[in-house]
Amino acid sequence: MTDLKALKEKALSDCPADKSFWTCHGAVFRNIYEMLDNIKNQNKDAFRYHVNRDNKKNDYGSWIKDVLTDEELAKRLKRIMKKDRYADIIQQRIKELENVNSTKPLKK
Repeated sequence: MTDLKALKEKALSDCPADKSFWTCHGAVFRNIYEMLDNIKNQNKDAFRYHVNRDNKKNDYGSWIKDVLTDEELAKRLKRIMKKDRYADIIQQRIKELENVNSTKPLKK
């Protein structure tokens, strides 16, 4: 079981500066809200640089898993290659975490 309260706090907060995500075009973000905004506003080529099948890359998903420690969201994003769908899944997860009842643990 994962403590949802701890996950919510970590996933929805700023990460340490040294764990920030730097995009290929120089944008930097430290939390999932900034990531979502960046993905929504970047062009498809910039998104494809970070998420693609050609190089088997999912930089955003790796950052979500390794820095924000949200393995569930990283798993949901694993095979998604379309920018708009990717952003929708992140936005959905943000809503889920924002609405967490802090007394209930998340079952894996």
